[in-house]
Amino acid sequence: MKRLSWMIPLIVLLACLAGMAACNDDDPTDEDQDRARLEKMEADIDELIGEPTCKGNGDCRTIAFGAKPCGGPWSYKVYSASSVDTLALEQEVAAYNKFNQTLNERYGWMSDCSLAIRPGVECLDGHCVAIYPAETEAVE
Repeated sequence: MKRLSWMIPLIVLLACLAGMAACNDDDPTDEDQDRARLEKMEADIDELIGEPTCKGNGDCRTIAFGAKPCGGPWSYKVYSASSVDTLALEQEVAAYNKFNQTLNERYGWMSDCSLAIRPGVECLDGHCVAIYPAETEAVE
């Protein structure tokens, strides 16, 4: 038994080296995989929204999208209630926002803490478009 006691530190050392080799730059990290999942979720939401066609202003809506680490959404997505299953969209966006918040906490993500402005929406030439308030000109 005494002759094998030197092998334990060697096994531990080899295990540590193997673990370090598994963390090289070519392998995606959990954070990379989580970012890819978040991007895929957004692509799925954009596909669900599709082209926001409308017949009138009442068809056009916005939904808060993303979760800033400081609070509030990253942006707002424009969609048409007449061409989207609103309940399904709300569920998909809620799942995205929740996962985004989880990643903020997990990885310590930060943001500029500015507030995203909810745009107005308008049906223009049969498509819902975001309408942002005009910036006021500085008075000299």
